[in-house]
Amino acid sequence: MPESRSDVALEAALRLAAPLVEFLLNEGVSYARFTNALKTVFLESAESVLNTHEAKVNDSSISTLSGIHRKDVRAWRAVGQTPSRVKNLSPAMEVYTRWASDPAYCDARGKPRILQRTGKSPSFEELASSVSKDVHPHALLRELIRLGVVRNIENPGKDEKLALCADAFIPTEGRAEMLQLFSDNVGDHIATAVNNLNGRDPMLEQAVYADGLRPASVEDLRALAREIWLKAFREFAREATRLFRRDEGLPDADQRVRFGMYCYRGPATKD
Repeated sequence: MPESRSDVALEAALRLAAPLVEFLLNEGVSYARFTNALKTVFLESAESVLNTHEAKVNDSSISTLSGIHRKDVRAWRAVGQTPSRVKNLSPAMEVYTRWASDPAYCDARGKPRILQRTGKSPSFEELASSVSKDVHPHALLRELIRLGVVRNIENPGKDEKLALCADAFIPTEGRAEMLQLFSDNVGDHIATAVNNLNGRDPMLEQAVYADGLRPASVEDLRALAREIWLKAFREFAREATRLFRRDEGLPDADQRVRFGMYCYRGPATKD
């Protein structure tokens, strides 16, 4: 049976999602938490698609298009967002949260205690077992160490002591701004490609691809890309500034433009 348009579209979207999912996992975002949050995106997008096609927008049409239950659609439309969005933490993140906040695992000043890996209460194994019976404490410990949340401080092995890096998931200075720029840039790039796939007024979205290169050749091309970008950036910024000053204050000056460039390198993909 031939694939449908939706099958092909989903397959393409999953290829796009792979690096995003790797990013989320490295940041401690679980599948359950992401899919729960994704519900709002489907609801908002369904409403937008219906409006674009000048179709009737109600609970039934949004539910039919998005596949989300009418009860959830009704609640979302009533308050403007999905109600009671649950933070579905992964077991590792739940261990982190409890260790950082539960008085049983904090000292008198509220700081997370240093825990023995095993042994009498409070211990890491006790904490991990209280969070999940399905995931072995050793697996949780490995994941927390991988995330940079927990570190060994003494006697690696049987009597090891573990410390929680309590600020490990607090964004470092400039991190929030970097993530905002990431979502803005990539979001507009995807919106440009989707616009072109839908056959609307074409937008610039092109790339040059080369493979079969040695690492030294790749570095030469990366240097060339940076040189080209610097020239393009200066010219574009200069003209954008001139046009902004010309259009400032005019009633129809309500549009925006984002012009970007990227240069990715990596191993050649194999068929």
